[in-house]
Amino acid sequence: MATYQNHGQKDREPVAVPLFKPEWIKDGIKGDAITYTEQLGVKLVDERFTTSQIRNFYGELKRIQLKRITEPKQKSAFHLLHPKLAYAAKRAEKSGGKGATTFKIEIMKAHKAVDIDTDGFKERFENFCDLCEAILAFHKANGGRD
Repeated sequence: MATYQNHGQKDREPVAVPLFKPEWIKDGIKGDAITYTEQLGVKLVDERFTTSQIRNFYGELKRIQLKRITEPKQKSAFHLLHPKLAYAAKRAEKSGGKGATTFKIEIMKAHKAVDIDTDGFKERFENFCDLCEAILAFHKANGGRD
């Protein structure tokens, strides 16, 4: 795995993020999902997405996970992640960073794949949490800062 040393500096080549595959949420994280999360983490650093922005989202996700996603209130909280991300992305745009919008677009692909209102959603939700954790880890490993 490549770790980039210039942490979002202008001399790094732009990172092309592979296409998201819904089967990572349905069937579990596989090798190509790790490549996706690594490259997305680098792109988010380059687009000035801060660690605190990603942690705000991840913190809410962990709260939902700890309170048991099977409870109706937590399902509602999961649905509400979408408008919260939209709001956060719009706020971040005002400060010149594109990373929050990129994060919102990519995370909402995975969010949709959870399909929380159908059978088997618990496993898909856990896979979603794993994917988000990997993005956070690679973002931080590649120079993500506050």
